[in-house]
Amino acid sequence: MRVWVAVLAATAKCHSLGIVESDHGLRTLDTPLLDALELWGMYAASAYQRFEDWSQCEACQKPSICNTDVNATWSTLVPAFSRGYVGIHHTTRQIVVVFRGSTHIMDALTNSQIMQVAWPSNNTNQTRVHAGFVAAYMAAQPHVLEALHRIDTDKRLAAYSLHFIGHSLGAAQATLAYIDWRLSQPHTRRNSRLVTFGAPRIGNPQFARMLDSLSNHTPTIEQENVLRVVHECDIVTHLPRSMLLLGEYVHGGHEIWARDIDADRKAQDLIVCQHTQEDPDCSASINMLRWTIADHFVYPGMQLGIPRY
Repeated sequence: MRVWVAVLAATAKCHSLGIVESDHGLRTLDTPLLDALELWGMYAASAYQRFEDWSQCEACQKPSICNTDVNATWSTLVPAFSRGYVGIHHTTRQIVVVFRGSTHIMDALTNSQIMQVAWPSNNTNQTRVHAGFVAAYMAAQPHVLEALHRIDTDKRLAAYSLHFIGHSLGAAQATLAYIDWRLSQPHTRRNSRLVTFGAPRIGNPQFARMLDSLSNHTPTIEQENVLRVVHECDIVTHLPRSMLLLGEYVHGGHEIWARDIDADRKAQDLIVCQHTQEDPDCSASINMLRWTIADHFVYPGMQLGIPRY
């Protein structure tokens, strides 16, 4: 079962997102989630710029996110290159943990480390993850957890929801951060959500099942807390490929497939896929000859072109 909706991807400014009725008699997504996807896409795009000075960050000046307070930032070189920030948006009562995607030669080195390693290290479910993604997240981990622990002590923020967000390599790190936080806070009352754009495959089937076990599996996608957005024929979302000596790779999370309905990619249909590992009727149905890197840089809320540092 798939649900079709229409969404205008943001270009120069935030647009309201339209909905068309499904011709299959199925329900449509609520407008708040559509607006939220665009909002989270703006946050993912902002991580490609110098977010440390929010007022000078062009992508950070979108009306929906310009009032975000940056609570913590990191930019690491060892054991791997990682950049991102923790922000607080008081109007929407959201805390965002945002990871930057690939733009640097060090990111290429991270992406190339496709051998799998056991992660989390204390997990007994044989979960194995891309070694480069683990290294990048572990470089950011102390900064992320310290910021979140500090936020947890602020009673004024107790009712704020927590969102882990990233695009590309940033999506992989956001996924690991979400899992790490959920496993370390099993009794938390804070609502949390993982939203990724153009995420590569991160780990083996056991890892994907672990991620899915942290999903709330609600009947409505509007309340789903593990969302994986894929644009059309984005090649990155089909990588790494499973190989005998390197390990098996498979996606977890609930896929939302964005398909272009005009030539300039400004309008997209969003398809809510089956909550299975890689729904064969969604992006997994695309022939590999159609995979393209161009689709990797256009998502709801972001029109990256060539990302800028």
